[in-house]
Amino acid sequence: MRKTLSILILLLIFSCTQREYKTIDFGQFEITVPENWNKYEAKGIDSYVGGIITETNDTLDFDFGMYSGDLSRSDFPMVYDSLGLAELTEKELELLPKTKHLIVDTITGDIDFKEYLQYQFEYDTIDCFQAKIITPRNKGFGGTGIYIDSLTGTKRNFDKIKFGFYGFYLNDKVQAEFLKALKTLKFKKYCG
Repeated sequence: MRKTLSILILLLIFSCTQREYKTIDFGQFEITVPENWNKYEAKGIDSYVGGIITETNDTLDFDFGMYSGDLSRSDFPMVYDSLGLAELTEKELELLPKTKHLIVDTITGDIDFKEYLQYQFEYDTIDCFQAKIITPRNKGFGGTGIYIDSLTGTKRNFDKIKFGFYGFYLNDKVQAEFLKALKTLKFKKYCG
């Protein structure tokens, strides 16, 4: 009897800690996210934009169109002179002491800028596309997300449809959930 009761208690504990998920349909694509994350709509000029608000009120934004950007192309080294430090946001200044960065008198000189890059990325297959998964080298400092260069398969820039989905300054838990969610993306029109 004790054994049965112990097993029931353990099952109850583990079932309570399992996270519930839902699928959000954005029309052009679907994504499965934690149940307490919510879709938001936005108005874009030259692309379809929108996103998700997480339980911690982080905003995860997507851009679906010809001009969607690749976050890793703005991978600037975290090497700062006085002008560079002055350009950082309040949030970035707060997070900076926990990162690998370099403060210098002048940006010129013998500096290995590659050692201080902000992002790392890897390629993975998401639905039927090769996607670039981008994460910050310093936890919580910068963006996390995905970039797909062409949903239509074309290499011509004037008729590419690109896709980017990013969140910035995410804590470890939200970043892990977001990366997990990105792997569930389904592009119904494009991957049939």
